[in-house]
Amino acid sequence: MEKGTTMAKASDYDIVTFQRKPGRWRANVTPIVQIATRRQGLTILGFVTTEDSSSEESAAIAADKAIKALDDS
Repeated sequence: MEKGTTMAKASDYDIVTFQRKPGRWRANVTPIVQIATRRQGLTILGFVTTEDSSSEESAAIAADKAIKALDDS
């Protein structure tokens, strides 16, 4: 990680889980602090997890993993 770069934290994002269809959960992730968050030269306005999860809890876990992956991009 470059000097002066902050690590992505789940607490910096609003995570809203939703049931896409019965038994298929996803999470919508939106930055809280700023209208747009910059990570590795990209502007993040928000995103939805790409994989269906079997429960609301696993969708939230997938969102946390996706946020951490922003640092690896």
